[in-house]
Amino acid sequence: MLSPRMRRITLTAPELTAAHWPLACDIAIVLAGDGREVRRRYTVRSVAGDSMVVDAVLHGHGPGSTWAATLALGDPVTFFGPRGEIEVADADWLLALTDEAGLPAIAAVAEALSAERRRLPVLAEIADEAERYPLPDNTDVRWIPRGETPAGQSELLATALRSHAPEPGTGYAYVLGESRVVVSLRDNLAAFGLDRSRVYAKGYWNLNSRPTR
Repeated sequence: MLSPRMRRITLTAPELTAAHWPLACDIAIVLAGDGREVRRRYTVRSVAGDSMVVDAVLHGHGPGSTWAATLALGDPVTFFGPRGEIEVADADWLLALTDEAGLPAIAAVAEALSAERRRLPVLAEIADEAERYPLPDNTDVRWIPRGETPAGQSELLATALRSHAPEPGTGYAYVLGESRVVVSLRDNLAAFGLDRSRVYAKGYWNLNSRPTR
């Protein structure tokens, strides 16, 4: 357990060594549910040799959360992938905005940036202070606990963005989290001179449906 609501899962298989794993790609894990196949997508935090790390949010309901909470050492896991990739942007300044679901992907991007000695400012909404996630040393993180406000219904990231002062030059932003929040934040970034080509925006879950991570 990385925090009360984030569990680190390590999957191992000889086939992992030969595969290509793009930065912050995801996999579709096959779950059993009411006699039918259910899939939930998770970000690949890292792959080394024959081991893959997946960090899963335990949000308390749904087949994905149940699977992540009850998985035991030695259990078989079937998945499809990889899918997608997050690029390391060429820009004078960077910014990441995320909730808990996007933290593993932001950590993977920060690690890639560390090889270039670049820093990544992060505005991260979390349930409470206990949910701080281990991010690389080259991140400048502002943790934003939402307290009693339900996930996906907070204006905290938008408020934090309005008070953020970017550096001069061309920027690029990574925006991950609840789908409608991501769209709103992407539009708000226009005030920073960022059009849609300068924003990587991805909804990891939807408030009107069960979270997928």
